Amino acid sequence: MRRLWLRSMSALQQLHQRTPTLVKLLSPLLLIVFIVTLGGCQSLATSDATSQPASNTVASGWELVWSDEFDGPELSSDNWLAESGAGGWGNNELQFYTDRPENLRIEDGVLVIEAREEDYRGSRYTSARIKTQYRHTFQFGRIEARMKLPTGKGIWPAFWMLGEDMPTVGWPRAGEIDIMENIGDPHTIHGTVHGPGYSGGSGVGRAYTARDKALDQDFHTYAVEWAPGEIRWYLDDVLFNTITEADVPGAWVYDHPFFIILNLAVGGNWPGYPDATTQFPQQLLVDYVRVYRDPGLEMRPQQTLHAADVRLSLTQQDDATFAEAWVMVVDQDGNPAAGAVVSSGWLGVVRSGATQEATTDADGVAGPFTARAVSSAREVSFCISTIYKSGAAYDKNQNSSTCAFQSR
Repeated sequence: MRRLWLRSMSALQQLHQRTPTLVKLLSPLLLIVFIVTLGGCQSLATSDATSQPASNTVASGWELVWSDEFDGPELSSDNWLAESGAGGWGNNELQFYTDRPENLRIEDGVLVIEAREEDYRGSRYTSARIKTQYRHTFQFGRIEARMKLPTGKGIWPAFWMLGEDMPTVGWPRAGEIDIMENIGDPHTIHGTVHGPGYSGGSGVGRAYTARDKALDQDFHTYAVEWAPGEIRWYLDDVLFNTITEADVPGAWVYDHPFFIILNLAVGGNWPGYPDATTQFPQQLLVDYVRVYRDPGLEMRPQQTLHAADVRLSLTQQDDATFAEAWVMVVDQDGNPAAGAVVSSGWLGVVRSGATQEATTDADGVAGPFTARAVSSAREVSFCISTIYKSGAAYDKNQNSSTCAFQSR
């Protein structure tokens, strides 16, 4: 009933914006009719947690820019892409992800992701995983979902994000922000980031235990507030974790667009595996996912990078020839770009032991890239494959040079 009330009030607000004079005259009458109708429907309301609708209150100080309230008859393909398959998903998980209604559906305005114990295409369990990749990406703001968690040994629900450039730069360079992970304890959640040099078991984050909340018994709101150089984690608007650029032991790879993922895994290296105490089916219930922007945050134009100089030299040591290369990287204004990763390729060298990647220093210089020349090679060449920095784009058309050559 509360959801019906919110929708009716929203409709009145929209009508007011279009025809304010008419609504001023009719609003009292419409409100009386609605209250009478609501009174006749009271017997339909229940106290079950799955039927408790979301609050329609916009987070204070934030502007709503996108949401999925899961009010339609089926999952919106305009918002989500369902993934499928098994293979462990990099964590030795046991489930086969499907888009079947047994695993993925909407019931009474709630998204249901259901893990089932069943034999399916060589796997003992099935579940679902959905993402906004190729539909929607987001950069900075408040990302939140109102959810009721499953529970049990080996049950692993997650609400998280991956960098939009995942297909091109891979993991963990694209960055991963885990807004909420739970590995069976109905009182404890985890908020973590993964990047170059601190991924997997070395991710930077924090566990938070709320003994007064049974996360598998009711809906709760899980959120991050994400700004340049800083991410903050919340459970029901209680801040429990903050990570800044200074807190990570490698590159900060979060100041660029990300897409959202919701999934329910079964088993894995971290949560362990189901045992006799684990009951199936298990459900991750999602009332809504919402994305807000900070109206006070000025988005800077995207930085572009290019190579201002590429140098290659050869030196003779006994009977061997060694190559050494350096790359200078600058931004669109000609300023040195620190922290950019330069990937390269060689010709005429022994591939084993050759340096393929280096990060620019405070002066924008990456190197030395080193390699030993093949004895039969008459020429050695060194070329830039790509330049990567979180939040920046590589504009190779602006390179003063992309390759360097030296003859022996």
